Amino acid sequence: MESLIFSIKQKLPELTKTEQRIANFIIEHPNEVTTMSVQDLSELIPTSSASIVRFSKIFCQSGGFSELKMKLSAEGDLDKEIYQEIAPDDSITDLKKKLSFRINQTILQTNTKLTDQALKDAIKILKEKSLIVSFGIGASHITAEDFQQKFFRIGKTVITNSDHHVISTILLAQKEQAALLVVSNSGETKEAIEIAQLAKQNKIPIIVLTHNYVSALAKLATVILIQDDSTENSSLRSAATTSLIAQFYAIDLLYYSYFKLDFSKHVKEIITSQKYIAKDFKEED
Repeated sequence: MESLIFSIKQKLPELTKTEQRIANFIIEHPNEVTTMSVQDLSELIPTSSASIVRFSKIFCQSGGFSELKMKLSAEGDLDKEIYQEIAPDDSITDLKKKLSFRINQTILQTNTKLTDQALKDAIKILKEKSLIVSFGIGASHITAEDFQQKFFRIGKTVITNSDHHVISTILLAQKEQAALLVVSNSGETKEAIEIAQLAKQNKIPIIVLTHNYVSALAKLATVILIQDDSTENSSLRSAATTSLIAQFYAIDLLYYSYFKLDFSKHVKEIITSQKYIAKDFKEED
């Protein structure tokens, strides 16, 4: 279940001052809010009833304040500490609870943001092009390599390199056959934007995996795959942990969606790949 309180906490910096007052009251008094009317809550904060209705629509678009109260009620038994940042005195058990909670929220949010149509559009590009070039910088390069490793095993030619000059050369040499997958959490990485601009100039289709759908990189995309990054927007950012997990999950969705299009063929390719790897290990022994 997606946590409403956690979503509110993560969105706090983006809210107006009035919305922040409403948010902070809800975070501090979630159980009490479940029994209140809009008028009751507006008098306690204090703010206008219209402001509370607008705030509710941010997080509960279809059901408004009534849905907001239902979601708060469903979270009534959760330990409030689970929403807090990692602290120096946390036990290993505390860390497990906090990190697993954040990872779960990241995956749930990615499921919401990454649309079926975007996946279908990306798969269409992957099917049409014989060469896929994947690119990312830093932690995003790990995701680009993960994409390569997965699609290699089902017979797709994928080239990746963290040097954008090398990637540029490959794209220009194979522009008729190539598609580009660019991974950038922020969507503002200089090298990623330059690669995408080159691809666009040469009419090479571009799949962008990012959390920022209004970024400079996203504006260059043929298809945008949105992953969640909400748990990274807090005061403590630990090595891009949750955004990397969101990227891996998005690549998995892309991979299995593509895999099932020709399921029997791809299963055989996986089995052949496993046998080859096992043979190599035996020869090394």
